[in-house]
Amino acid sequence: MAAVSNKVVETVARAVFKRSPVLVTELYSSAGEQPRRYDSAEALCEHGRALQWVSGGMLLVGVQYADMGGAVRVRPFDSGRGDSARVMVSGWGLISILLPMAIDANVGAKVQALTERAALARERGALDVPPVCDWNWKAVESHKRRLQEVLRKAL
Repeated sequence: MAAVSNKVVETVARAVFKRSPVLVTELYSSAGEQPRRYDSAEALCEHGRALQWVSGGMLLVGVQYADMGGAVRVRPFDSGRGDSARVMVSGWGLISILLPMAIDANVGAKVQALTERAALARERGALDVPPVCDWNWKAVESHKRRLQEVLRKAL
């Protein structure tokens, strides 16, 4: 598994912002901070370039479009490593994009989202998470497939 190029990040970022998302955010914040929100493809690319110099650096963002419906939740996250408090953003239909930026990042690039069936199976055990039925699952799947295709072609 290798880092993706700046060109791949630019291509994916342009595709994300092409359809006017209502939310593009870091899924996990840095210690002691709130998750970054991105308002443009350029801002997303800039953060990706900065992560190239961080050991294990990877760009992990969540994307939500208006037609997807649903709601996201920001909640505390304990990494288990004793570091300062971190925050995570979650939502049943939230699309996650993972792009390894540093040469030592040990993950592959991917775009993913839960399916409605998987979300329903997990919903019963979830606390304080807005309901699965609030999401437009056809829109979630459509946006996910579009972004997966963009990433596949860019790689």
